Formats: sequence, structure tokens, C-alpha cells
Amino acid sequence: MKQVVLPILKAAMQVVLWVLKRVDYYFGQTVTSLNPLDSLIDPYPGFNAVREKGPILRSYMNNGWIVTGYKEVTEFLRDQRVSNDFGKNAFMVRIVRLAAGDVDVLNIDNPTMLGQDPPDHTRLRKLVAKGFLHRYIQSLAPTIEQLVDDLLDEIDLDSGQFDVMQSLARPLPAIVIAEMMGVPASERHLFERWSEQLLGGTDLGNPALIRKGGEANMEMRAYLAELTERKRGTPGQDLISQLIMAEEDGDKLTVDELHSNCILLLVAGHETTTRLIGNCLYLLLHHPEQMEVARQSEENLVNALEESLRYEPPVQFTARIVKESMTVNDCKLKQGQMLMLSIAAANRDPAANENPDVFDIKRKKITHVSFGYGIHLCLGMSLARLEAKIVFNRLFDRFPELVYLGEKPNWGTNPMFRGVETLLVGTSISGVEEPLPVERHVASR
Repeated sequence: MKQVVLPILKAAMQVVLWVLKRVDYYFGQTVTSLNPLDSLIDPYPGFNAVREKGPILRSYMNNGWIVTGYKEVTEFLRDQRVSNDFGKNAFMVRIVRLAAGDVDVLNIDNPTMLGQDPPDHTRLRKLVAKGFLHRYIQSLAPTIEQLVDDLLDEIDLDSGQFDVMQSLARPLPAIVIAEMMGVPASERHLFERWSEQLLGGTDLGNPALIRKGGEANMEMRAYLAELTERKRGTPGQDLISQLIMAEEDGDKLTVDELHSNCILLLVAGHETTTRLIGNCLYLLLHHPEQMEVARQSEENLVNALEESLRYEPPVQFTARIVKESMTVNDCKLKQGQMLMLSIAAANRDPAANENPDVFDIKRKKITHVSFGYGIHLCLGMSLARLEAKIVFNRLFDRFPELVYLGEKPNWGTNPMFRGVETLLVGTSISGVEEPLPVERHVASR
């Protein structure tokens, strides 16, 4: 039955989105081009154009508003009058329910701390944070270094080239999370597949991907149920064992909360780190003079990673729901409307960063909200930074010369996220006078 229903539903949703996009284009101010490739190939001119019209603008396509100013984005991320609970937006819930059918969807049927407000969010974050103490994350460095070395050792370098995304950036974060959870090595590949399917479930224009995301949620929950029972009997130093034992004022995580937030940690940790590694290396390959600066010191490398997070953020948008009607900047926000907070546009706001459209790892002050802001600041950002730093140190140590070999970058098509799907590099620039010019292309996904 679903083989018949899902294509019909997809067509209907695409028609609705097609109509609403044109309403925004002709009567609103938030759509600057009707060519879908323009926003996927290079979204930043569009973001800049929208911000210049106003930091908060009505969006019919999103049944709410788009926020592009750095000041306004950070204020909404702190504002208790807006919610992270997507169940408060009937428009989104209807779309997800129609697409998912009889499968449960993360953050709708199975809430995580990301999709909750205080006091529930406060309670969950305190408990989950016990598994992300700074000293524990830093203690993972030798393990991550070994995992990176193992992945690099598996690469066949006879051809003098390899795909960084396929060989390193994509598998590593899923393996690290699986290792942290005490998952046997033979089962780690499941985590990469589940992560990609769960991420695909965020594409509201594709019902088939929403359903696959729901199926991945249920499959992973079943797996975690068995794993959790094993850890209760034989606890170790892994993350799941720590979360089982985590306690705050006599309170502990329920089984459902444990499973939901482990799934959240996989998706958030995997996709952000994968794209951070890929986007940063892509930028350095096309700015070879800055690649040399990044190689010179740990401080320069850290700056390169932060500037990459600002310039090409892995997460382009985050959403909030208006809890109570209010007026902000003369805009009348109604209860239940969606606020699409553009991280990418905020990072390139001239009010936050001087010459924001220039990639410069020597920038003295790098301001960004790529890991969020306020109470929902990304819990795993220290882990993402640690993994990325280790990856680049190992790449720099092994390959004194790296050059971009791809003809065109193939950016993923999910507008909520940004990252190259493949990144072909050569390990020697012998016979090559300069890197290939930057061309932009979108991968079908």
C-alpha cells in the first residue's frame, strides 16, 4: 500500500511547496530565485539579499517566518516565548504523520532533549551531560587517533588519490559514537546507515525519506533496547553505562529517554562532524595559502575549523515554534507559527563579522552560532572539534601535499544541512601547477 500512497503524497506535497514558494517569490520577500539549484549550489547571496530586506520576514512556504540577522537569531535562541517542541506546530506534525504512517518519528513520537523546553529540557540535559564531561571527551583522544589511523591505513593509495568523505569523514563520527556506546566493532556499520536515514527524515518535501527516517528510529530503538539490557548486567566505562547510572537529585533517565537521546547523539554528532571535516578541507584545498597557514600550528588549525564553521556551517537552519503571540521588530508573530532561524545567514551578517563573505582563517574574532546558542548549545561540540582536529593533524602528518581533484563539488540537496557528498583529493601535486578552479554542482540524493 505504501508503494502507492507515498509517491502520491510526495507529488501532492511538492505541488503545495511549489505553490507556496511562488507566493513567497511574487508576494513575499524570502525567496530570491525560483531555480532550486541557486539556493543549493550557493545559498549565501540569497541569504544576504533576504537579510538586507529585513532580519525577520514572513514566509508562507514555512508557515511562519525566516530570521536572518545575527542579533535576532541569538535573541530567539534565548527567548522563552518560543519553543523547541515541534509538536506545537500543527502544520509540521500533519506532514510528518501523513508521511510516516504507522512508524514512530524522532522528536514527534519520541521526544529528545533537543525537542523539549524547560523544565523537561533542563532535567534531561543535566542527566545526559554526565556522559559528556570535558575530561571524559578529552580522554577519548587516543581512541579517536587510533580509529583515524585505522581508516587511513585501509585506503588504497596506489592511484595517488582517494575520496576523503567516503574513506574518512563519513564513517569516522558514526564509529566514534558507536565506540563510545560500547557497540561491538562488527555492528558499527549499522550506525552510519541509521544516521543517514534519520537525517533524511528531516526533509519535509520527501515523504519516502520521512518514513525511512521513522523506520530507522524504530530499528535503532530495538537495537538499543537489547544493548541497554546487556549494559545493565555488565556495565562498563562506555556512554550507555554512564547514562544508565546517571542520577541528579534522585532522578534518572527512563528507558525511552535513554534510547531517544542516544539516537539524537548519533545523528547530531555524526552529521555535524562529517560536514565540518568535509567543508573545512574543501575550503582549505581551494585556498592553498591558508592550507599552509593551518599546517603551521595547532592554533592556526583551530582557527581554520572555527572559520569553516562560520563560513560553511554544516547546519544551515534551526527551527523554533512561537508559544505565545508577540510583536518583534514590528512583525506580528502568532502562536503556533514556525520560525526558521538561519544559522548560515546569521554567520554572514556584517554586524557580527567584518567582511563576512571572505574565508579567512587568520580572522582575529570569529563569531558564529553553528553549534547553537543559549540553553540548546550543542552538547557534543567539544567532541566534534576534537574529532576534526585529530583528522586534520593526521592528514597533515601523512600527506605533506594535498590537492583537490574533483571537477565540481556535489553539495547535498537537503536545505537544512550543507556539505559535500564526495571530496576527491590527490596525495601529491606533482605535475599540477594549481588546484582546479572552484565550480559548484549539486549531488542528487
